[in-house]
Parts: sequence; structure tokens; C-alpha cells
Amino acid sequence: MRAVLPFSRGPQASGRTVADNAMDIEPPIAYAELRALFEHLDRISARGYECDHSFTQTASFLHARRLNAEPMLEWLGENGAGCDCEIMFNVAQQWEDKVGFVPEE
Repeated sequence: MRAVLPFSRGPQASGRTVADNAMDIEPPIAYAELRALFEHLDRISARGYECDHSFTQTASFLHARRLNAEPMLEWLGENGAGCDCEIMFNVAQQWEDKVGFVPEE
């Protein structure tokens, strides 16, 4: 018997994608904290930070604010991020309106 996963790749019978379903799951931190994370990553990126393709900056941010990193990193992965830069490319774009994030230009 084949296992059925709750999130499959591509459109589902409802026409929704995995990203659509991930958007239905609330982040494990407050919206203000999520917005602050986006602002932090946006700010350091503007100063020349080059992603090392890990969650180095995100983990440091969460630790500094005494937030539980494990559920947050899992949630970020479910929303399309595998590293700091993918948070900005994938997650921030999906959540910016909801949390009130306005990227610096």
C-alpha cells in the first residue's frame, strides 16, 4: 500500500498547490517577529551579506530573541525556504502583506 502525504507536489484536486496549503498554516512565531525577521534579512542583504545557503542568519536572529528555532525552521521549509536567501525569495513574498513587511528599495 502506498502512503499518501498531506502535501503533494503540484496542483491538487482542489487546484491548490503545496505553497497554497503552506500559506494556510500560521507561523509558530508572532507576525511582528516574522516581519522583524524579514526586515533583518532584507537589511543585511542590502549591506552585502551573501547567503551561505543555510539558516545561519535566521538561527542567530531567533536565538537572539529567545525564540524556538526548530518549529520555525520547519515552518520556513514548508513554505519554500531552505536557507536565508530563500526566505526572502519565497516566504517573504507570500507573507509580506499579511505581516506588514515592506522591503527596502
